[in-house]
Amino acid sequence: MAVSVLNNAAGIRKVDDIDNDSDYGSDFSVGEELLVDEILAALGSGNTATGTVGNSSTTTATATATGRNHNGEPHGPSPHGPSPESSEDSSEDSSPSTGGAGSLTLAPALSTDTDTGTASASRLEQGAVPLDSVRYPDLSHALSSLEPETPFAQQPPRPAVEKEADTRTPLQRFRTFPRRPLTVSDFAAGAWCELQHWYTLTRLPGGRKTTTAAMQGGSRVHQSLEDEVHSAVQVTIASKEEAFALRLWNIIQGMRTLRETGITRELEVWGTVEGEILNGVIDQLSHTTPNASFENELNLPSSNSFTQQSSITEYMGPSHKFIYLTDVKTRGSDTLPSGAAIRPARVQLLLYHRLLSDMAADKVDYSVIFERYGLNGEARFSDGFMAQIGNLHDEIFYDADSEFEEMPPETYSPDLIGYRCISQIIPLLKAELKETFPRGSASISDLLAVEYRHRSDGRFLGHNSFVADTGALDLYMKDNMRWWRGEREPGGVTIEETYKCRWCEFADICQWRKDKEAEYLKKKRKGKANAESSAS
Repeated sequence: MAVSVLNNAAGIRKVDDIDNDSDYGSDFSVGEELLVDEILAALGSGNTATGTVGNSSTTTATATATGRNHNGEPHGPSPHGPSPESSEDSSEDSSPSTGGAGSLTLAPALSTDTDTGTASASRLEQGAVPLDSVRYPDLSHALSSLEPETPFAQQPPRPAVEKEADTRTPLQRFRTFPRRPLTVSDFAAGAWCELQHWYTLTRLPGGRKTTTAAMQGGSRVHQSLEDEVHSAVQVTIASKEEAFALRLWNIIQGMRTLRETGITRELEVWGTVEGEILNGVIDQLSHTTPNASFENELNLPSSNSFTQQSSITEYMGPSHKFIYLTDVKTRGSDTLPSGAAIRPARVQLLLYHRLLSDMAADKVDYSVIFERYGLNGEARFSDGFMAQIGNLHDEIFYDADSEFEEMPPETYSPDLIGYRCISQIIPLLKAELKETFPRGSASISDLLAVEYRHRSDGRFLGHNSFVADTGALDLYMKDNMRWWRGEREPGGVTIEETYKCRWCEFADICQWRKDKEAEYLKKKRKGKANAESSAS
């Protein structure tokens, strides 16, 4: 079964919880707070209120309220716009409600008498509370003499601090250790719009796209499909080596599930493309062809071609089973995309095919991958981690009777636990790859498919099938790596593909888009002028 990582980080509160907390404490008693409210209410109407509050001793206080926040600044709109937290739900803002710009609206104060001696302003005026015990100095004159601060709008602009231009390449800035390596998604995003991917890397937190409702719906569909094949089990990890080992165990279990059931999902792959480590996760691997008619039409070798074998045992043998790669995409409509819209999915599948083929052919140097992630291949796993994995995989613990009773005493080891470090898991991983792909890369079909499902309920919409084209992939990767290595600027979409800009959150700041619009209008005017001159 598939296993997932359980983070050991301390609990993090939700944004809602943080929004409702105050960064400022209060030394006022309940009664004092009520009195302050009354004073502020009176001041809000243009009057100066003076009041006293009694607690264990009677206190006299005079205050003048101004529309300022805790930092002594006038209440008003922030010059930088609303923060992400406040923009989500203004009703949960813990600050007083505001009217227009620079104004402060206070709720009417309550007049409350309590058993603790708290008195309202009316009781104080009537002399119900003695006023001759403890007195605070009258600061109203000093406070009123203070000059009001200049509103934000009238403050001189601060001189802009010019940042030095970052001359590093995108590869050095975003995909060099200790950051994660290049991923298949990086190149799929570039196939949609390189400039959008550049803006995402440089302008969004963590270099990740803003999560949308459509993305959340797609994630739910993917999780539902994975749950049909795998059962997730939480495993606590104590080091980055254990986290990586968990990923290796998931690959091993995924291949075993494929051999046993004919299908597996979310299989992680690694490899080297254009001299760079590349990582990705394949949505689906199956022994069932996604498009038998198209496969027959192209005369491609398939698992179905062996149905004519005289021996059922020969037909069912693993050497005659092809493995088909499928990428699952979700949509909000029942129509299937076409043209440039399916280019990213094609790039994804071609890269998955390349990486998996290299792993099946035993062409991957895993020590290079360990080095790229900063892992120690010989670091021993903790006993807690080994116990958890041992409950999921029997081969973790050697069978002492069968494995050691015939071993010479000088070679006997009391350690009955196998796969104590990452480097010890690699031989098992290679053996599982050999068993799953007995003919190496030839066991993987060249027929690739994009499967479309509706994001609302996950229902199947259709396939888009095509044949792997290694030549086209090589050309694309060479050109895209030129941008990653800083050999050229990122490119935007063509005029024919500007429809993509309708969903881009960077459309308003994209100079490429503005230049293309100007180019289009220029061509349109020129065509109109030519037509008018021809007519005359």
